Amino acid sequence: WEKATYQEDTTFGNGAKTVVVEVKIGEKTVTFTVKTDKDTVGAALFEHKLIDGDQGEFGLYLKKVNGVTADYDVDKSYWAFYVNGEYAMTGVDMTEIEEGVTYKLEYTK
Repeated sequence: WEKATYQEDTTFGNGAKTVVVEVKIGEKTVTFTVKTDKDTVGAALFEHKLIDGDQGEFGLYLKKVNGVTADYDVDKSYWAFYVNGEYAMTGVDMTEIEEGVTYKLEYTK
């Protein structure tokens, strides 16, 4: 967590939609509440520079979340994306924002 941009729960933005995203690394979790007018989870997070990655044939491949890099090619780590506790069937950039849904990005090895 020493490289994380935000160490505590933080709220961003002023939009009409609210997205709640838990970011978990090991035993520590912070929650981002993003108020946005964007349509997808990825766009809302990207708008506030909370995520970064590479665009590929299957959408955005997350490399960095909250300032922490996961690189499968280096150490087999990656960012797993969950919707209401279930492994997501779409990437963050293709997942429409739904009110009341909990999203989670978890550093995984």
